[in-house]
Amino acid sequence: MHKLLEIQIKKYLGESAVLDSALKAFLSSVNDTYNSTDSDRQRVERSFDLMSGKLTERNVELRGELEVRKRTETQLENLLSLLGSTMESTADGILVLDKDGRVIRFNQRFVKMWQVPDEIIAFWNHVSLMQHFLGQIKNSEKFQERISNLYQNPEQEYFDTIDSMDGRVLECYSLSQSSGGILMGRVLSFRDITERKLAEAALQKEKEEQRALIKKLEEAQSFILQSEKMASIGQLAAGVAHEINNPIGFVYSNLGTLNKYVQDLFGMLDKYEQAETAIPEAEIRTQLQSARKKLDIAFLKEDLGALMAESKDGITRVKNIVQNLKDFSHVDAADEWKYADLHEGIDSTLNIVNNEIKYKAEVVKEYGDIPQVECLPSQLNQVFMNLLVNASHAIEERGLITVRTGQTGEEAWVEIADTGKGIAAENLQKIFDPFFTTKPIGKGTGLGLSLSYGIIQKHNGRIEVQSEIGKGTTFRIWLPLRHVQQD
Repeated sequence: MHKLLEIQIKKYLGESAVLDSALKAFLSSVNDTYNSTDSDRQRVERSFDLMSGKLTERNVELRGELEVRKRTETQLENLLSLLGSTMESTADGILVLDKDGRVIRFNQRFVKMWQVPDEIIAFWNHVSLMQHFLGQIKNSEKFQERISNLYQNPEQEYFDTIDSMDGRVLECYSLSQSSGGILMGRVLSFRDITERKLAEAALQKEKEEQRALIKKLEEAQSFILQSEKMASIGQLAAGVAHEINNPIGFVYSNLGTLNKYVQDLFGMLDKYEQAETAIPEAEIRTQLQSARKKLDIAFLKEDLGALMAESKDGITRVKNIVQNLKDFSHVDAADEWKYADLHEGIDSTLNIVNNEIKYKAEVVKEYGDIPQVECLPSQLNQVFMNLLVNASHAIEERGLITVRTGQTGEEAWVEIADTGKGIAAENLQKIFDPFFTTKPIGKGTGLGLSLSYGIIQKHNGRIEVQSEIGKGTTFRIWLPLRHVQQD
């Protein structure tokens, strides 16, 4: 019997009540009904039990998630609290973004750095703040793209420089904030490095100026060394010229006197020859004729004249060489600005370097009509010498060196062209650099053209060069007719 039915019967009939057959049949029918109803209830209860179990499991999961969220929120609150205590004490502008890239915090330095208006701060408008901030940055699209990429790579740090619209340069550093692999946000710091950049630029400029000054000092030192060398050569040449000039002078004078004496002797011999027929003794005449024939007086007359002429010509050539040495070095005059004939300087230089050129090239002069030029003659002669020697070195076998001069306006020009091997195009811009040379090691110092360039610059002139491989090179020097002192 169903427990509920049994309880009710015992309540109303008692524990010892005897039931008749009709009542038993009725109770049996009621019992069946109770059992049927209880079966449905049990099914419902089982369903509720299953649902309750699932709800319990979900509640456990939710409680776990809630704990994680609470811990995360606690960590974020701690982080914000830590940031809040340090953000205002730093000299950097700080901007804090959440996991969605929205602004959640910034410090006063950021406000001042980016001149954030009061109304944006008062109403805490994220969109307006970002628009204002990005509006202060050059290439803001590129900056936004980089920040967006950082959110795709939470663990990646970011460091770069950005330029502001008002000309400042700022360093930007970004560090991600995450917990358990979950990105909580990013912190951006900005540091104004404009003064540092300006100082670095000034330092770099100063270094470049120092390098340029060092280069000029090296060139000046090389120029001074070369000038001292040329001065020494000039002094040596002057000394040699002086020492040679004295004996050459009296030899030249003595040759003139000797030539006169020889002519007088030949005149006396002619008179003796004429008086020979007046000698009565035949034996004496025979002896005189035999002696004249043995000496070959006629030949001596002719040959002595030629010898005297050749000796005089040789002495004259030596005198010219000595004079050319003196003209080249200009040791008779101080190294000062003076008017000089460029043709004389070129000629004296050609005589000096003749031994260097004569075996390699023929020199052709095509002089124009130019006035005297105010210059430092000895230094220009050095330039001519360098160009002429280089021209001879550029000719491998036998060639031609042409020297031309002319005037254009208030400038005179000197052109030295050769038919040598030419200069490669990639070297044309370097040929005036100190110590640059295309000659083999030991054959050139690389100073000749550099010093020549410096000398022409000192004269407020210029050097032009044209060259073609296999055909030759032409240097043209332009010089103002009057020297104007540069400040």
